[in-house]
Amino acid sequence: MSGRAGDITVSKQLLAGAIAAAGFAVGLIGAPAAHADDQGFLNELRSNGFGGWSVGGQQMPDGVLVAQGYMACNRLHLGESPDQLVGQLSPNDAGTGRMLIQAAQHNLCPDTL
Repeated sequence: MSGRAGDITVSKQLLAGAIAAAGFAVGLIGAPAAHADDQGFLNELRSNGFGGWSVGGQQMPDGVLVAQGYMACNRLHLGESPDQLVGQLSPNDAGTGRMLIQAAQHNLCPDTL
């Protein structure tokens, strides 16, 4: 049982770190463009079967997913290709990484298409 409690503590720390990193990434990117559609981004992910990412069994909040989308947009604006980003966003599941990048491009940064 004590190992389980430790796992939960680590999971909460990882989730908190992911949220903090996402907030930092959004701060670096700046305010979203007027054409950005956060809810459309989330809707597209879900309509394509994206169940979300979890860290230590804790589901990432929508805000973290949206921040990941904006981070992908920022990297695309800096010249990285979608193929370069896939492995960084989802190293164990390229399909999920591609899904996130495509949803970001369609809804958050269509100028990168």
